[in-house]
Amino acid sequence: MAKKTRTLSPQRLMPGPDGVRTLSCSVDFCTRCNACVQSCPSYLLRQEEAFSPRGRNQIIRLLLEGKIKTADNKKLIRQTASSCFLCARCTSACAAALPVAQHVLALRQAAACQTLPFMLKQFIGLYGMRPALFHLVATLCLGLRRLGLLTFLRVCAITRLPFLHWLNHADDILPRTAAPLSHVIKKQKTVLFPQKPDIIYYPSLEAQYADPQIGLRTLQLLKPKQVYMLSGQASGLFEYLYGTDTLALKQAKNLLLRWESISGRRKLTLVTDGLETYLFLKHFPVLFASWPGWQKRAEDFAVHVSYITELPSSVWAGRADITTKTALDSSSSLFPADKIAERTRKILKTHLGKNFVECEYSRFVIPGAGNAFVLGTPSREVILENVKDVARLQLKQVYCLSGWAALELNAALRRHYPQAQARHVVYLQAKP
Repeated sequence: MAKKTRTLSPQRLMPGPDGVRTLSCSVDFCTRCNACVQSCPSYLLRQEEAFSPRGRNQIIRLLLEGKIKTADNKKLIRQTASSCFLCARCTSACAAALPVAQHVLALRQAAACQTLPFMLKQFIGLYGMRPALFHLVATLCLGLRRLGLLTFLRVCAITRLPFLHWLNHADDILPRTAAPLSHVIKKQKTVLFPQKPDIIYYPSLEAQYADPQIGLRTLQLLKPKQVYMLSGQASGLFEYLYGTDTLALKQAKNLLLRWESISGRRKLTLVTDGLETYLFLKHFPVLFASWPGWQKRAEDFAVHVSYITELPSSVWAGRADITTKTALDSSSSLFPADKIAERTRKILKTHLGKNFVECEYSRFVIPGAGNAFVLGTPSREVILENVKDVARLQLKQVYCLSGWAALELNAALRRHYPQAQARHVVYLQAKP
């Protein structure tokens, strides 16, 4: 944690079921009923009140009321804030739909918690600040990794250094065959910038750099429409999670302007394959709540944002494997994904029939949005609990709503239970 801290603002705006609230008002809605506690993966692991949604709310309330001070409780605040997976399961369980993940983000920023390794944060931050440089560096890193550079660094024990230790985890989860989506598409000579597009595709970072098959299959789902692929444009999600509100708002504004420019008067639908990205884009009106004019434009934008499983059911007529026992992982980030999960369940039931395991296969959320890299998060324990549940139910496939969650779980399955495989939901579609 950095030495400099700032006051937790009670006037910070939070989403709510009946509109925007202040942080102070949102926290006060907590009745301490305990409904959220058993849904929280960090509490289930540690069994301590401070690591439960209710405990986090009470810590924030005490800070807002001045009964405790950030400077005097740095260790407690760092532990309780960094241990949250931002999965929003507590919000789904809460009768008042309290956005605890948003409360935790406010706490992280006020306490100046450095949740990500410094070099990783600087690297991903380039995507919003200098996307061309990020693309160059990412392409170079992927090429070197395919040549076994990280394996060489591991042998030399360089990755054991504290500021490079995260490279070990990155090497475990990233597929070695990965290439930038733009390079793969260029080989196919596909036109992705038509003058009169019918729909806009906004690929997630994992689709662009970690698993290009996600992007290719999404493009297949969007056929025969004229697709404009909006890549190299940050949404503000990364800065919202790990940076500052000011920069997150700036990047969100740029994306909003870009959508308006491409859409014109037709107001085209923007489709994304990233669950975390989708939930954040739907959150845009709250970001602009202090500027009524921009908020109205953000509301118009949010209405036109879709996740891929919201596409018409006819596009999902692919060749799914109906001979293996399958489950759905509905992990989410920031906000509940209940509606998206239910829509995806219907698709899985249609394609897989009795082989689809309708119940939630695990009590533990798979880390998404890079949360496994957050310092202090018990991500390894959570992922291992998921592997245990997959083995216990003898599952062969787990379809994930988040591409990053699929990478995390699949890497653990390869090591501990290779009989099963985790994949993004777009893999239900036939190979492009």
